[in-house]
Amino acid sequence: MSVDRVVDHIEHIVSVAGIDHVGLGSDFVREVMVDVTPPCCESPDDEDPLFDFPELAGPAGMPLVTDALVRRGRTEAEILKILGGNARRLMSAHMG
Repeated sequence: MSVDRVVDHIEHIVSVAGIDHVGLGSDFVREVMVDVTPPCCESPDDEDPLFDFPELAGPAGMPLVTDALVRRGRTEAEILKILGGNARRLMSAHMG
């Protein structure tokens, strides 16, 4: 899956749910998933579709998402919501 395909999904969710209800979580980053998720399969031949983001194999790839959102015409405020602002707002509202 490419960065542009990921952003296609983000754009679709924005069109359905609205910009205030979209966000990328830490499970999007491979290193986080490896650290917090037990292995689902023992066979090395099995591919996990969650990790099929060659361009986004780690945090260093996140600027590619930002660049793609900018190219799609998203404002700085919208991008900040997608990349953590919405999650922070939700947690603050419900967890104090």
